[in-house]
Order: sequence, then structure tokens, then C-alpha cells
Amino acid sequence: MNLQVAAPAGDGEIDVRALVVTLWSRRWWIVAAVLLFTVAFGALAFLMTPVYRATTTVVAVNNDMSGMGQLGSALGQLGGLASLAGINLGSTGSETEETLAVLRSREFTEGFIRDHNLMPTLFPDRWDEKSQRWRGEEADWPTLAQAFQFFDSEVRLISRDRKTNLITVQIEWRDRKKAALWANELVARLNSEMRARAIQRTTASMKYLEKELAATSTLETRQAINRLIEAQINQRMLANVTEEYALRVVDRALPSDPRDVAKPRKPMLIALGMVIGLLFGVVGVLTFSALESLRRS
Repeated sequence: MNLQVAAPAGDGEIDVRALVVTLWSRRWWIVAAVLLFTVAFGALAFLMTPVYRATTTVVAVNNDMSGMGQLGSALGQLGGLASLAGINLGSTGSETEETLAVLRSREFTEGFIRDHNLMPTLFPDRWDEKSQRWRGEEADWPTLAQAFQFFDSEVRLISRDRKTNLITVQIEWRDRKKAALWANELVARLNSEMRARAIQRTTASMKYLEKELAATSTLETRQAINRLIEAQINQRMLANVTEEYALRVVDRALPSDPRDVAKPRKPMLIALGMVIGLLFGVVGVLTFSALESLRRS
């Protein structure tokens, strides 16, 4: 039987009947391709190492406990002095952005990886457990910069809901207990970092304000500066006594259920295998039939 491939039937139209006849005549090729790819992708889904997801939900803390907003409106002409002293008299929205920027920063992430000795865990294929050293030449050893890129793109995900102001920190890893531990440790470390920065900032501001206080003799100005110093003392005290200084934990990360796998998604992989197999079978049949027609002609 002479087989025909879908070809222009005239004026650029496709001969649908010939296309259907061609595909039906070699339908078992298509079925075989679908089965082959489905089995291959299914085996891949069951052989791949499962990846678990741990999520901790936090909310940004408003540390404007000293009435800095009202103080800023009352100071008036001393707004420039407050800016020079490093005092933010505006809203706390910028503080939340700064906190998230620190969390995503390379310096903070590399410090977390280094202090928790995560390099061998992130690159297990390149680490020799017996000799406790990297495999290969020193030039081929993974670096902290590579660890940051891998951790930031494949392991950690940070998202923020602008409506509720809730922030989620997700960790995806092969060990479900480690995933939960890392998510909680990241938040705790970030709070410690922001506390230390706040203490350092308020200390420097107070030194500057005390210097300005000693240099001025105007009563109103001295009173305003004293109020600024008092606000900074309150801010430093708050940083010293508050553990959840920048982010307050709403829902701590817990190890997920062993059956609750984030990756791979087995049904999706199997369905993808069926689709790819169908496309591969159809394209293969049409290509073979076209070559056969050219050979006969």
C-alpha cells in the first residue's frame, strides 16, 4: 500500500485525510514511543532523590517604639541633624526592605554557609568523606561564591505578600529535617544580625548627638537633641532585649511528612513522558513516511 504524507492539497491547504491515514498506518510506532517515554520518565521519577520543602512564616516587626514619627514632626529644623546622626524619622517600610535585602545578600548567606559548615553538604559529590577533603585539584574545589549561587537559586526561596506583609522563607533539600533546621536558623541569624546593626547604629548616633549637644548653647536645640538621644537609648535597649527584633515568627518550619515530596512530582513527570512520547512518535512517523515517499519518487 502506498502511503502518503500530509502534503499541500492545493493553495497551501493540508491534506488532513492523508495525514490521518499515515498516522493510523503506523499507529503502533506511536504507541511504542508513548510507552517507552512514559516508562523512562516514570522510572526517572521513582529513582530521583526526593526533595522536601520546609517553610517558616514571619512578619516584619515595627520597632518604632520610641515615638520617632511624632518626634520627627516636632523637631522641624533638626531633621537634617537627625539624618546626619543616622536616625530615620520616616516609616518602617524601608526597614523591612533592608531586612529582606540582608537576608538575600551574598555576605549574609556565605556567612551562614561557612558557620554551619554546609559546603560538604551542598556539594556531596565533590567531597571525600573518608579523607575529609575535596576531590581533585585545589583549583577545582567549590568556592563560597558557587555555594551562594547554588543556595540562592536551588535551595532558598523568599517571598513577601504585600497585602498581609507576611514573609515566607522556604528551604528545599533532600533531608527534610535539615530543611526545617536551615529555615529556622536563617530567621534566627537574621534577627541577630539586625539587632547587632541596630545597636551599632544607635551607639554611633548617640556619640554624634552628644558631640553636637556639647557644642550648642541654645536651650530649645539642646532639649530637642536630648529627646533624640533619649529615643536612641530606647531603641538600643529594645535591640538588646528583643530576640525577634526584625522578624517575628508566625509559623516555625517543621520537618515535612516523608510522603510530602516537593520534587520530583511523579504524576507530572509521567504525564510529561506521555506527551513527549506522543510528539516523538508522531514526528517520527511523519519524517519516516516523508523520506520513504521521496525515495520512491
